[in-house]
Amino acid sequence: MRKMRMLSMCISAMCLLLVVSFLGSSARGNQAQAAFDEAQLRDPVGALLLAYIEASDRFRELENPSPAARLALWQEWRDRFQKIIAEHPLNEAEFPRDMFIRSAKRQLVALHNGLGEYDKSQVLLQEMIAETRNPEEKVELYNQLGTISRARHLTSRRQGDLEKAQEAFEQANELFLSLPPEEREGRIAGEQIVNLCTAATAAREAGDHERAATLFRSARELFQESTENARYAVSMGYDLEIITEQEMMQWIRVREEANALHCLRILSELSSPRWVPSWYALQYATLWYANDSTGFQRFVSKWLEDNAFDGRTPILMARLGFSSFDDELYEKALPIYETLRDNHRADFQRLEPRAFEGGSGGHYGRVLADLARIYAQLDDRGKVESVRTEMVSLFPECPRVQFLTRQGSSWDGSEYVVPRRQNLFFRLALTGIGVALIVLGLYLWRKGV
Repeated sequence: MRKMRMLSMCISAMCLLLVVSFLGSSARGNQAQAAFDEAQLRDPVGALLLAYIEASDRFRELENPSPAARLALWQEWRDRFQKIIAEHPLNEAEFPRDMFIRSAKRQLVALHNGLGEYDKSQVLLQEMIAETRNPEEKVELYNQLGTISRARHLTSRRQGDLEKAQEAFEQANELFLSLPPEEREGRIAGEQIVNLCTAATAAREAGDHERAATLFRSARELFQESTENARYAVSMGYDLEIITEQEMMQWIRVREEANALHCLRILSELSSPRWVPSWYALQYATLWYANDSTGFQRFVSKWLEDNAFDGRTPILMARLGFSSFDDELYEKALPIYETLRDNHRADFQRLEPRAFEGGSGGHYGRVLADLARIYAQLDDRGKVESVRTEMVSLFPECPRVQFLTRQGSSWDGSEYVVPRRQNLFFRLALTGIGVALIVLGLYLWRKGV
């Protein structure tokens, strides 16, 4: 019993010691913060930073300030920061003034950018990069330099600005990858994801699509490394879907099929995407098989077999039908069109409400028009009339409806038989015969025959 009381007393003493220690550290922390605030007020650079924050807060409270007033504010504080930075060169031995000077330079960079003075921002950032020995800060500054150089290129359209942007982004990424693994996570990783995407966009603008694809891939892989990285990137407006879609598009541009399909698989497996898998499948198929209708039909048919029905699958099915119809593969188009007509009219109304409200027809209008032509080819007047009646009721202003109804009740089916494509060589032969006859006629005329 005595031992239990002793143990209880020891535990109580330890808890009391922890509480006292916490209160003491908290008090010391408050004292340190108070001392720092007092030092900032006494320091001319620190005091100017506080005055700028107060002036900015007052300006935000104004109701509908004019652009001229905002410009005047920025110009005033740009001049004040330039003056005080020139008067107080950076000296790392002077703490906390060195920190105030770095903050003042950052504010000056932002003001230069706001005023469109990108050349001055670039010079100042290069100076700050040379001054700091902190690798994480260098990564941030190089990324800022790249972003500003790209912004300058958007207005100047000079290739040199775009090259500077790419060079700065490459420097930032090299430094980032040189950091210890434990320092490449969280906030800095989230910022690097955003900057890699910006660098990829700059490479795409320069026409280097392979480099753009590689940078988007680096951003995606960094995003997928941890939930913490992903959380920070999402908070800055970049998620896995945005990054992977851009990566896929660039791999398609450089005809890297395996990498593009890998991106498509990632997009099709997302839990709650903005766009459903069939939408991405259609984007891939349309771009990859732009000049290969057979390849398009093969890919889409396999996709429909292997993947579940989603909200835009009817559109994908319709495109497969259109491609088959255009290639005169009516036996393949017919079952697709009949399935869409029998089961998915409501889906098209949901997906393309304006086509139904405005009477343009959209995908479903094309399905019905093609279906009527196939039925005419099969000489099935009853089905043609059924399709025509549906089109007239749904899309009275659609040009396809006017085509189907221009014969009225006297229609005999011959007007809507799908014309077969004439053989190219046959047409060339006819053209050659016509030219020969003309030449022969001229010859005979000159001979007086």
